[in-house]
Amino acid sequence: MSRKSTSFSQLYEYLTRDKSSFTFSRNTYANSKDKKKFVNEFYENSRHLREARGKVYMYHEVLSLEANELSLEKQKEILLDMADKYLYQRAENHLAFGVVHEDKNNMHLHLMISANEIEGNKRIRLSKQEFSQIQQRLENYKNQKYQELKQSSFYQDKKDLSKEKQNEQELKNRGSKSIKEVLKDNLRDTFSKATSSIYIENHLKSLGYEIYTRGNTQGITYKDKNYRFKTLGLEKEYQQLLRKLEKIQERELRRQQVKDNRAYSRERWKSYKQGYKRF
Repeated sequence: MSRKSTSFSQLYEYLTRDKSSFTFSRNTYANSKDKKKFVNEFYENSRHLREARGKVYMYHEVLSLEANELSLEKQKEILLDMADKYLYQRAENHLAFGVVHEDKNNMHLHLMISANEIEGNKRIRLSKQEFSQIQQRLENYKNQKYQELKQSSFYQDKKDLSKEKQNEQELKNRGSKSIKEVLKDNLRDTFSKATSSIYIENHLKSLGYEIYTRGNTQGITYKDKNYRFKTLGLEKEYQQLLRKLEKIQERELRRQQVKDNRAYSRERWKSYKQGYKRF
């Protein structure tokens, strides 16, 4: 469920209407219990996006478990694990806020996810094919790890919309597109959505591609044949991507350093107060 306004406060109020609900956040500084600061962090991040009518600013998504006999605590444990796996694939570098609603008949978890990455100026939107792949992988993970739950195949029964299958069909009908054109389109799409080197590696593997480097030459291998980025006209875009990923990594290191410094300051203040009391 997408929202085309910066109504972060409204969604926050809805998700936390039960004050006892368990909450968590990803890629945020502010405490999720501090509504004013927390909501403001989402809002400030959204200001990096260009204002436009009808454009998405956040997503409201829900993870739920089918009816079962497990304890509420065990269900919450499973949901939090599933949410962690989901966010890693769905929005690794976005701001995210999660709230568990402990409905005995249907425990579920709500997510508020920023449309852009941390300080990003682009809205990241998953295609139906990419979203379907995430659903299938998450369901497989749940079936394999939590066998105490009923084995489900809801997302496995869906029509296969994976990029790999699309590529196979396009390559069979090359009358309209050459192999290089298909490769170029898929690589350009991957580059535009990449948020980490892990995303690139996993996504390209799902397409049957593998990046290779030989000296100053870089490209991909597909069906045992090498295609240079320069030949595909993507050399400049690939170099820009590498610089983008380097900046993301540097930003994450800075954020972690700030967190570490805050933790260190709290510990020093705690030690100071304890020493003062002993004196």
